[in-house]
Amino acid sequence: MSTDTAESTHPVKPRINVRQGTLWMLVSLLCFTANSLLLKYFATSRHIDPWVSMAFRFGIGLALTWLIFTPSGSLKLGRSFKSWLLASRGVFGGLGTAAYYFSIGHMGAGKATLVGNTWCVFSAVMAMIVLGEKLTRSKAAGIAITLAGLALLTGLAPGTLGTFGQWELVALVGALLAAAVVVMIRQLTATETSATIFASQCVYGLLLALPFAVLHAPHLDGTDVGLLCVASFCAAGGQLAMTEGFRFLTVAVGGAFQITLPVVISIGSILLFSEPFSLVQVLGAVLILAGSFQTVRK
Repeated sequence: MSTDTAESTHPVKPRINVRQGTLWMLVSLLCFTANSLLLKYFATSRHIDPWVSMAFRFGIGLALTWLIFTPSGSLKLGRSFKSWLLASRGVFGGLGTAAYYFSIGHMGAGKATLVGNTWCVFSAVMAMIVLGEKLTRSKAAGIAITLAGLALLTGLAPGTLGTFGQWELVALVGALLAAAVVVMIRQLTATETSATIFASQCVYGLLLALPFAVLHAPHLDGTDVGLLCVASFCAAGGQLAMTEGFRFLTVAVGGAFQITLPVVISIGSILLFSEPFSLVQVLGAVLILAGSFQTVRK
């Protein structure tokens, strides 16, 4: 799961068109789901290192951002190396993506996405501390529900069948990094364009992944390269479609579509990869989704 969701929120009141917004959100869900399931396939069947997947994703994402936004002048790529906040956003975003990409192969696409989805409740707490945003009772209730679900899903709660291990910790750290990125984005939107903010993640994510990816790239065949390109375009297409969806839907409705993403990915992972879910973990997943929606819906 990536933190790109937060970048799609536009400060201007959207021009409501439910039909068009729903179509874009469905395309977004399809693209993001395909990307996550392909990552699981890469790990289990193609044995493609996650660093390679990351390098392709950020390389193609940077190229598309350059092609789309350079003509309008909204992309200021050089600022990624001049602003410490942009650089921090890029580094944290790259590390958070790495945590998600690695946890998918070991936890399963469904569980990794569900844990990663808890970024929204952690960002609410961080925003209260760093930005002074008010923590309402509604948000506090959503945070409590989500944390309870997280404990059940990952085995943190005593008496559950799951075991909280190395990769659960990695996924949780990824969610915390994603939450920190959201807070940075809220600050950056006052001075930077969305294209520049997104490009900073691509730049630093590519710098992070490329040295490791080079070591494994010689082992790729034509099929691997083709599938990696498809996954990368799915990630970029999901981001662009989600951004368009938010233009025509309220934040609450658009957010509700994105909350369903872990459900769709989990169902796909169960059907395609037989990802196991105990009844306790299913309950945890339901609580995570309910708590996340409660936190972001207003």
